[in-house]
Amino acid sequence: MNRKTRMGLKLAIERIYLPFRNYFMRHPVKVYITSSVICFIVLAIVQVMLVYNTYDLLNRRFYYEKKGRINERYTKAIINDHVFPGGKDIIEGMLSPRYHELENLYKSGDTARFSQATQVLLRHIFHALINKQTADALLRDIKLREGIHDSLKYLLVVTRIDLQFADLKYVNIYDKRKKYPLIDEAIQTPKGIHIFGDLTNPDEQSQIIGLFVSDPKPYTYSISFSLYADPYNRRQLVFKQMQGILTMSLLSVLAIIILFFITLRNWIKQKHIADVKTDFINNITHEFHTPLSAIMVANKNIQNERVLENKTAIRSLSDIIERQSQRLKLLIGQVLDIATVDQLYVQKGPEDLNVLISEILTDFSIKFPSNNLQLSFIPAPETIVVEADSFHFTTLLLNLLDNAVKYNLQEVKHIQVATIETEPDIQISISDNGIGMDKETIRYIFDKFYRNQKDLTQNAKGLGLGLHYVKQCIDAHQWTVKVESEPGMGSTFVIIIPK
Repeated sequence: MNRKTRMGLKLAIERIYLPFRNYFMRHPVKVYITSSVICFIVLAIVQVMLVYNTYDLLNRRFYYEKKGRINERYTKAIINDHVFPGGKDIIEGMLSPRYHELENLYKSGDTARFSQATQVLLRHIFHALINKQTADALLRDIKLREGIHDSLKYLLVVTRIDLQFADLKYVNIYDKRKKYPLIDEAIQTPKGIHIFGDLTNPDEQSQIIGLFVSDPKPYTYSISFSLYADPYNRRQLVFKQMQGILTMSLLSVLAIIILFFITLRNWIKQKHIADVKTDFINNITHEFHTPLSAIMVANKNIQNERVLENKTAIRSLSDIIERQSQRLKLLIGQVLDIATVDQLYVQKGPEDLNVLISEILTDFSIKFPSNNLQLSFIPAPETIVVEADSFHFTTLLLNLLDNAVKYNLQEVKHIQVATIETEPDIQISISDNGIGMDKETIRYIFDKFYRNQKDLTQNAKGLGLGLHYVKQCIDAHQWTVKVESEPGMGSTFVIIIPK
């Protein structure tokens, strides 16, 4: 294969492979679920086929262990007789007067008249056998004598009849493989002429007797007949034999389904964690670069001889370096606190909730111009004292206030804080007119590193730790939090403090 052919083959493979790879990269969960479902369906089909083939095999080879005793008793009862006790007399009584007539018709070569005569005669013989059958009473007696209590279905059929004339040659007048128009179609079955019984699907395993009786003398007949017996609950007995296979098959399918869901859940969880970590690394890189860049620029300017002569410029650049250094220190502290934020401990003390919240809001409002932020507080009419850690509570509330400003695209950002005392609990409500959140976002907002910025016109800075810390503070205080929000309609966080 020359180089040009190899390159053409490589390009052809890439044209086929790349679309699949790109689709998988964009929709990995969908591809995983689809391929897993297809594999499960194929496995289920294989399992069903194996179970069905096993059932079919056991059903075909089903053996009724008591049929040997029925065979022995029935055979003894029809010694020197045909079909059932008394059947020989019925057949011979109707055939004997007609032997010579039938012989003459046969030797004349008129096969149509011979066939018509034999069919009419057979019809009378079969109806006489059906009307005078004693197989029913005989089988009841055999079950009683042998102590067989199973409910059985029977089928007694005549399968072949041949006549023997003076030349001792057998002439067939009935064969189960043929259809006879002058014999009632209702009694003609694939197994033979139906004499007695209600078994509809006899097979080799259900055959009790299959006899061929003949007498090698002129003007006699030979006859073949069969008796079948099968339990009414044969299907249940076969399934009972398959109980182990069915149980193992169902358990294996159930185990595969459970493992599939566990694997899918863990895989989605790990993928989510990986995505969150990727977002965190991107965010923290950006957060670190900003103060570092400012420090480096300020430091470079300080080294400028013209700036060195200007004390005011040096002071300004020094302040920049100090502020950015503090910011960098804060970022490093936040990253170091990631490992311990899940093990938050609080030192509770009595706090006047209205006073504490008022102080926090005052400090927070100083950072923003009054025409850009409208911050209101609706305190409870009476003094509310709660057990709380003032440091962590302050940080908790500041994080919620920061988010109310950060995730808000309005020109004037409205934030309203209220304390409400009810009979069972005390509630702190923080509402804003920000971008709001959908139900999917609300599910994850308290997860560590989680940030959702798809509705923002520009990225808001942060590490995805603020609300996670809020949740840890609330859990440490043994409080609860409720979030109400809709996209474009703002958000409301309600902290519920039990009394």
